Amino acid sequence: MHARTIARFLSLPAAAIIASLGTAAHAQNFNLSAVPTGTGWYFGISEAARVVSANTPYEITVRESGGTRENAIRIGRGEVDLAFTEALVAYELYNGVGRFEDEHNPDFRMLFAIAQSTMHWAVGADTDIETVEDLEGQPFNPSTIGGGGEYITEQVFNTLGIHPDYQRMRLADAAEAVVDGRIVGLSYNAIPPNPSFTEVHTNRPLRLLEITDEHFETVSAELPFLAQTVVPADTYSGMPDTQTIGIFMSFAANAELDDDVAYEMTKAFWENHEEVANAFPAAQGVTPEVSVAVATYPIHAGAVRYYQELGIDIPEEVMPPEM
Repeated sequence: MHARTIARFLSLPAAAIIASLGTAAHAQNFNLSAVPTGTGWYFGISEAARVVSANTPYEITVRESGGTRENAIRIGRGEVDLAFTEALVAYELYNGVGRFEDEHNPDFRMLFAIAQSTMHWAVGADTDIETVEDLEGQPFNPSTIGGGGEYITEQVFNTLGIHPDYQRMRLADAAEAVVDGRIVGLSYNAIPPNPSFTEVHTNRPLRLLEITDEHFETVSAELPFLAQTVVPADTYSGMPDTQTIGIFMSFAANAELDDDVAYEMTKAFWENHEEVANAFPAAQGVTPEVSVAVATYPIHAGAVRYYQELGIDIPEEVMPPEM
């Protein structure tokens, strides 16, 4: 302990010292594996963790990570207490399919959804490409190498029978390649407006490609963790409303997280949700009802208790086996 801190501590009345010691002794700390720092999501995650920590006896420490796939692996191995995840990762992890055949975690549980991320599929506005079908055989970046957007792009396009000539690279390199005309377009999974897309659009105007109702019907039959969403008009200058695919992001834990802890964290998040939404606009419009409706893996028993207190029916497929 720092000398100045010790001096200040010793200057307190005896009752205050005892109270401080009691609080420290009973405080519980939880580590949460997040995303890379410097991203919009890192700020949103940190804000949600701050609100929960401020309104419970629990302190959530947000740790930088490589992303949701790494988080899923780390929580499965018991390296962290909480994980930021997205519906695709969670679906595969809980069911032991796709990328998680060897990392199956049947104890993975959702606490609450934070916001929805949005898939951007864009091409140069000066190309003849008007629909996703027109990407067949075209040089196209499926999103940054190894990222969730790349995986979603491949899954969606494979389901639709569309096979671009994928040019795999980091987002910054893909943006440069679009501007230079070496590839027709690029993808990314982000909260709009995405700065990289805004920059490309400034240098070479882009066209967002739409996922129609018919497309979504086909895709959702195979990929039930996805949702319909819209990039609003003029999110990127001059672009109209464009229907696309979104994917919800959430806080998760393993089933062994104490039910009372899960209950109190979930309650604190929703009862102070306005604070999160004011600081992180992407969270606006997400409610407890939405959180339950978009779950693609079981909800934690403690969180279930809170949602049921609100009168929300929990679908059988996301009711935890232990209940």
